[in-house]
Formats: sequence, C-alpha cells, structure tokens
Amino acid sequence: MSSKSPDERSPLVAVSSAPLYTQEPEALKLSPADTTFSNEARYVVTNSIPVLLTFVFQYLFQIMIPIYFSSRLGETYLSACSLSLTTFYVTGPVVVNGFSTSMDTLCSTAFGAGSYSKVGLYYQRCTVILMLILIPSGLFWLNAESAIFMVTRDENLASLCAQYLRVMPFAIPAIVTFECSKRYLQSQNKFSAPTRIIFLAVPVSVALNHLLIPQIGFLAPPLAFVSTYWLIASSLCLYIWFIDGYQCWHYNTTFRQLTSEWAPFFSLGLPGVLMILSEAFAFQVITFLSAKFSSLELASQSIVSTVASFGFQIPFSVGICCSTRLANIIGAKSENYKIAVTVSLFAACFLSVFNFCWMALFRTRLTKLFTNDPELVANASKLFLVVAFNQFLDCINVICAAILRSQGRQRIGSLLSMICYYLIATPFEVLMAFSWNMNVFGLWLGLAVGVGALSLGELAIVLKSNWESIIIKNTDIV
Repeated sequence: MSSKSPDERSPLVAVSSAPLYTQEPEALKLSPADTTFSNEARYVVTNSIPVLLTFVFQYLFQIMIPIYFSSRLGETYLSACSLSLTTFYVTGPVVVNGFSTSMDTLCSTAFGAGSYSKVGLYYQRCTVILMLILIPSGLFWLNAESAIFMVTRDENLASLCAQYLRVMPFAIPAIVTFECSKRYLQSQNKFSAPTRIIFLAVPVSVALNHLLIPQIGFLAPPLAFVSTYWLIASSLCLYIWFIDGYQCWHYNTTFRQLTSEWAPFFSLGLPGVLMILSEAFAFQVITFLSAKFSSLELASQSIVSTVASFGFQIPFSVGICCSTRLANIIGAKSENYKIAVTVSLFAACFLSVFNFCWMALFRTRLTKLFTNDPELVANASKLFLVVAFNQFLDCINVICAAILRSQGRQRIGSLLSMICYYLIATPFEVLMAFSWNMNVFGLWLGLAVGVGALSLGELAIVLKSNWESIIIKNTDIV
C-alpha cells in the first residue's frame, strides 16, 4: 500500500484475477506497514467531516423539517408527526442502518483486498435483502392505527398517525437504495459524494412542504419526505453509474448470485440492528422515566437530550471512517492495522475530552438557545455536567464499536450493549433517580454507569484482539 492515505480521488489499481483462498495460520504473510500516524490521522479527519455533514443534513430533512411544518398546523398535528416519525424510525430506518453495517465489514474488506467486483455484488445483495426485510414494516405502517391507539388512547391522534404512516411504505425502496449506495461509496473511500447529494434534500424538502401544506395539510410532510428521498436516492445511483463508483460494480449479476450466500449478511447485520436499537431504547428509557418528574425536570431532559444527540454524531462519523479504513487494511493483509488502531483509539480519547469540554464549558449558553426561563436555565446547566461526563465515556464506546465492526465482530458488540444498557444502566437509573431521589440527574448518572462498563468492555476486547486471526477469518470475504 502507498504511504499516502487513500481518498476518493485514489485510482483503482489492477489486481490479479487468480482465485483467492483461505490461508492457514502459519501461511499468513502480512505486508509491512508503510503508512504513518499523521497519514492515518489525516485520513480520519478529512473524511469524517463530510460524513458528519451527511448526518446533519439527513437529520434536518428527516426530523426537523417535518416537525417544523407540522407544528404550524397546531399542537395535535405536531404530536401526531412526532409519534409517527418515532414509530417509523424504530421499525424502518433503524433496521436499515443497523443491517447495512454488514456492508462496513464485507464491502470495505473486499475493497481493501482488491476484489472490486465483490464490493458491487455485496452491495446488490444487501439492497435486495433489506427490501425484503422491510416488507413487514411497510404492511405495519399501512395498518398502524389500532396499534397506535393502544398507546395513546386518543382516537384523533391515532387517526392522524395512521394517515401519516400510510404514505411511508412508498419511501422503502428509496431509503434502502440511498443507505446501501452511501455505504457502497464509503467502502471505496468516497465519503463526500453522499454529502453533496443530500445537501439538495434540505431546500427541496422545505420547498415541497411550503407548496403542499396549503393544498393537502398534514399529509404534506410525509409526501415531501418520500419525494425527497426518491430524489436523493436516484441522484446517488446516477452519480455511481455515470461519475464515480462504477469501478466496483458487479456486472451481469445472475439471480443465483444475487440470492445466494446471504448468511454473512444476517450474522453481521442482525447484531448491528440490535446494537443500534439497544442504544436508542436506552435513551428512550430516560425520556420515558423523566415524565415521572416535574415539568422542570422534563424540560431540562428535552434540552440536554437534543444537544447530546448532536454530540453523538461527531464520534459516530469518525467511527465510520475508522471502521472503513481498518476493514480496508484487513482486506489488504497489511500491518498498517497497528497504526490505524492506534489512531482510532487516539481519536476516541481526543473526542472524549473534546465533547466533554464544549458541553461543560458552554452549558449555560447552550441552554439559553432553547429557553430564557432562569430556573430552567439553572437546572439544565447543572444537568449538562452529567451529560458531558456521559459523552466522555460514550466516545470510547462509539469508536471501539466501530473497530469491532471492521473486524466483523458485531455479535460481540450487540451482546455487550444489551448487557450494559439493560442489566447495568437501567437498574442504576431507577435506583439513583427514585430510591436516591436524584431525579433526572440520577437517570443520566445511571446511564453513565452502563456506558462506562460498555466502553471498558469494548476497549478490553479491542486491545486483546488477535488481528492475525481476524485477518485469516476475513479472507473468505474476499
């Protein structure tokens, strides 16, 4: 490998067409390290910025814009939109995002090994699998009214949510295509293309909502959502086909090739779904339990959780770049993994301190972005200190989880997540919040105990990893 860190402008080199085979442990030959700490750090910093921007733009047009335009119709419509989006994401995009982590391992490793056509074949297979997996979700969205009524006991609210969700099945092909295409490009170190395309989604979504709200009212946000997703998914496919990314396409794929060897996707993808769901529900537990306290506590929780969600995106973006780079190196059978892991762990430490500092130092100013109420500002500012400590621990968790994904060890990560969030964090949350009367502060401290245990567990596994064994195991991927 070149000492220059790869990026999206790097040419694809020709490789031998000789068949690859699984090597015995004693036959493993790793190419010597030919990169540097600064090169690897530059790779992570340069590529994590467009990934972060992609998440920001997605959050805007997926969540913020629909909620904003629904709020203009009234409080009931705002509640219906919020509940509909929560239901939609837990049963749809969360599954897509979790399952497509299998591509982080399969596509990135194949690319690192130079098996470029396999990158395209894995992309095609994952897309088909996810289309099929989401069929039950689509059927649920079409018939969700009774299920939502069981939760809300409000017929009008349940009816509005049902109307909203009936539109969402039309977004399934676009969501799956966009997410899989995005990871297909990222596995080739092409991180900026999805960012440039999804940037279009924000003004398009705003314009569609603005035009449709006066005409069709509450159905405008979901229709704008579906239309926008089809636009960016189509644009990304056209980009791959005509501009860049086509180099790894698997041409003339047969039905047999497309529908065979699905087991690796499920063994990697299902634990990926569990990892994301376990973390998402862990934060939802805090929101749910916060409702047991005063309106002041609940308002403080709403403010800090919004900022914490943004804070999480920073290490998550860096983690995607670390995971892609390490999987590339594993596929290339190079000792560069030693330097790349060091950079990843250094990034985890740096981000832990960075997230803690900006959240703790600017806690009062951050609170005043949401409210000017003196009592709420004071309470939320204190709570930010606990949340900042949680962020300090969580950055290590996020980066170590990314390293495990690069190794193809999502199953270990999902098991640790379930144990730490639900057998450690949740009991401590209840104990501190209710038995020790710490209220919402206790909820976040309890979560910090679980996140701390998760971070230490993942860090220990990463540090004790037998990389040569992992490289041998992943030879079958390429």
